[in-house]
Amino acid sequence: MNRILSLTAIAAAALVAVLAPTVPAAAADWPAKPIRLISPYTPGGGNDITARILAEALSPRLGQPVVVENRGGAGGLVGSDFVAKSAPDGYTLLFASCDTITMSPALKVNMPYRIPDDFTYIARTNENGMTFAINAKLPVTTMAEFVAYAKANPGKLRFGSNGLGAAPHLAVELFMKQAGVKMLHVPYKGVSNAMTDLLGGHIDMVPLTPITIAPYLTSDSLRIIGYTGAERHPLIPKVPTLAESGLPQATVTVWYSMVAPAHLPPEIADRLRREIAAVLADPVVKSKLEKLGSSVAPLYGDAFEKQVIEDFKLWKQIGKDENIVLD
Repeated sequence: MNRILSLTAIAAAALVAVLAPTVPAAAADWPAKPIRLISPYTPGGGNDITARILAEALSPRLGQPVVVENRGGAGGLVGSDFVAKSAPDGYTLLFASCDTITMSPALKVNMPYRIPDDFTYIARTNENGMTFAINAKLPVTTMAEFVAYAKANPGKLRFGSNGLGAAPHLAVELFMKQAGVKMLHVPYKGVSNAMTDLLGGHIDMVPLTPITIAPYLTSDSLRIIGYTGAERHPLIPKVPTLAESGLPQATVTVWYSMVAPAHLPPEIADRLRREIAAVLADPVVKSKLEKLGSSVAPLYGDAFEKQVIEDFKLWKQIGKDENIVLD
């Protein structure tokens, strides 16, 4: 009997010895092929531009191409859901914005994925507020004048965003609540489409990240009258914050991050965090982001997931208080 138990124990130990290296070995071999980094928006917006900057810097460090793939639609939910349902093998990653990870999930009735359960939270990378850009044909030049004009013309002004429940949409919803104005929301598939209609005079206002607005700072077709961040942005130092314009409760920041499907092997997640940390510390990468109006704001692993959960709860409460529900 003892001999049988001993042989069984030896066999079990041998099996463990054979199987134990399997997962670490697979993780150690990662990456063995190109990695897809999904930007859940159309090309040209802040998410897409930042994803490409980081992908370019990560590729040589990982020894494989990191290829940005745009999968726009439903305010970023289409691409995000695609990643949530992908294999957790490290070859399909999501460059997520706060809107697809915290805002829409907090406000939408039927979400295709769950927060926080359906993702592995690798790293928050950078953040910024949003500019309020208006068509230059509007007879206003300041935020106070814009609010007064909107109050005098309730429901007539049109603002565009990159989709229902996206950060720009909710930033304006919060602004309207605090300012006591009503505007018509015109959702677009992507921010570049909204920008085209703003410049063409088809809509009156678009909330844009500094990354997106940077190429248009000298344009005669628009004016920037406010910034949703807590402090003035160095790219637009003359533009006051909404708090300075008397709307402190309308302050909103947008953050970007890299996440993966749930159950990503810890060895791969740790490798990604190390490489992202090195990339964000690179002066060249930092300079590129700052020139586009974004600030490096790293947060990793459990600390990042904790922030996601806290933001999710915050937006859920705001949605309840302001009766904002996404169908």
